[in-house]
Amino acid sequence: MEEKRSKKKVAVISIIVGLILIAGIGLTIAYFSSRSTSNNKTITTGNLSIVYENENEFNLTNQIPLYEEDIKSDASQIAFSINNTGNVKGYASIKLTDIVITDNIKNANFMYMLYDSDTNKEVIRGNFNFVSTEVNVINDIELNPNDIKNYKIYVWISETDQNQSSMMNGNFSGKINITGNTKRTNIPNTPLLSEGLIPVVYDATSGNWEVANTTTGWYDYSKQQWANAITTSNSAYRTAAAGTEIPMSSINSMWVWIPRYKYKIPSNIGSSSNVTNPPEIDVVFESGLGTTGSTLSSCPIDSTTCYYTHPAFRNGEEVYTTTAYDQGGWSKELSGIWVGKFETGGSATTPLIKPDIQSLRSQNVSTQFQTALKFAGGTMNTSTGTVTFAGNSTYGLTSTTDTHMAKNTEWGAVAYLSQSKYGKYGNENYTGSQKEIYINNSSSYYTGRSGGNVAGSTPINGTYTNQTSTTGYNSYGFYTYDDYLLSYGTNTKSSKVEGKGVGASTTGTIYGIYDMSGGAYEYTMSNWNGYSGYNLSNNSGFTGTNGYDGTTTSGISFPSSKYYDKYTKGTSSSTITKEKAIKGDATYETMRWYSDNDSFVFANSPWAFRGGYYDSTSSAGVFYSSGNSGNSYSNYSLRSVLIA
Repeated sequence: MEEKRSKKKVAVISIIVGLILIAGIGLTIAYFSSRSTSNNKTITTGNLSIVYENENEFNLTNQIPLYEEDIKSDASQIAFSINNTGNVKGYASIKLTDIVITDNIKNANFMYMLYDSDTNKEVIRGNFNFVSTEVNVINDIELNPNDIKNYKIYVWISETDQNQSSMMNGNFSGKINITGNTKRTNIPNTPLLSEGLIPVVYDATSGNWEVANTTTGWYDYSKQQWANAITTSNSAYRTAAAGTEIPMSSINSMWVWIPRYKYKIPSNIGSSSNVTNPPEIDVVFESGLGTTGSTLSSCPIDSTTCYYTHPAFRNGEEVYTTTAYDQGGWSKELSGIWVGKFETGGSATTPLIKPDIQSLRSQNVSTQFQTALKFAGGTMNTSTGTVTFAGNSTYGLTSTTDTHMAKNTEWGAVAYLSQSKYGKYGNENYTGSQKEIYINNSSSYYTGRSGGNVAGSTPINGTYTNQTSTTGYNSYGFYTYDDYLLSYGTNTKSSKVEGKGVGASTTGTIYGIYDMSGGAYEYTMSNWNGYSGYNLSNNSGFTGTNGYDGTTTSGISFPSSKYYDKYTKGTSSSTITKEKAIKGDATYETMRWYSDNDSFVFANSPWAFRGGYYDSTSSAGVFYSSGNSGNSYSNYSLRSVLIA
């Protein structure tokens, strides 16, 4: 069977008058080919113009669903150029709109990719499903006067749907919508939903999480509503319509999207004394995979005048001139990362990330690292350190997803966003010292709990029964993550007190990340120079040199260097210095902010841990830093990160 259609690709981007014309795309998901014979067309309005060039042939023949390696060889693409013919800088944004998907392919995992034809590099990719009617592809493409940029957009069904014969003759249609502005919109990258991740919003009336409409209302960073997603073992929820409630009993992990950004810290870097009122960190979201921040050489760690793209989103193999990953980074540029909403709980074989459970502790670092891999079915060859992913049906995640133990730089990416206008710092419901994240003061390490203030020492409206003035914690904490006051010394909810529980999140709302102050100490995959630990009996379980005795311990191999931050300076001192730190890791740059503890890794304490624990009072916090052996302790947990 063959079907032919004519497709014209015409759109206008306008800075001056805001005119928008929309070009339709029609793709039939079946065995067919399609030819486009449209002529070159340029429409200029104001300072920018869009040129859709003649594409010759536009073919799809037995190619959908497609495997990753086949995408660029297939004809499922639309080529176009953007030309700024004016005399001022402009910014272009691209969306897919008016998406219509027929019923037989409504469960398909649709992928899109924007490709830079000039540099032969992928700019950004993402996915969507039948819930979406609009997809934000990219924001703020920078165009200087006389700039011409050439792109292609690819749309296809993921290879994970390759064997679904029921998809034959299904239809997908949509439109390209391109707009422009003279000012950067500073819109965060659309969260990348890997298969198995379900976008959710919180229903304050019912107190439940429900499937989000990804077109409207899913997130608004300007209002401290960060994008949330969950996983579940119940496959029915993965294709459920927007508004469907998902009970907490069906959720097995919760994640929060941290979009790619650059930042500037205006003052108080490397402070020698406690900073009780630290400044706002100026965060500017970056569009797609583009890097607009200064280089590390021109923007050193103690600079207060330049913007630097946070290293958690950078390709560590390309950006640095010395050893790969010596300043953080991943194996590719990232549009954002998903961070576990709570400390990781559950078990080593079936970890969980959700509120009101006890965090997983009493693991050394090497075991913690392998535990975090489990969400996406990851395993590590203990001899070579090679990590592979096979997917995990318990969570619905596939082999294209990477889950791992958080690094210092990834912790820093969350911390800096929290201290910006998009985080708790910018939340008008909190003033003065209360802008700091409230402590989790549960001595039994329940996740998402709150002391109701920074140190957990003053309960609401006076005192609880049997509470002394010097005790700022109890077994269950004072408040739940959703603002319920707990009857003192019990796990029983009583009245709801707005702001007291969510004050323990990075946003001061229920949409933030919890347990980053207090709860359990959190080891991160951040290590001093490949050292294993104190000595043979007190170490991380990785093969490496010991601190006190200098011997080599036998264990499993370190993983690929993208999985951990490596520090190499400062052999014998726990003092933080700018020479030791990584720019973006929330150590030297934010040292002593909110009076948080400030210590560093070195040979005898080679593994970083963050946040403090339930009894750290005012020294706990998102900027708390220290080092230890990497050994198993009953008050040390971990946080997980997901790369889609």
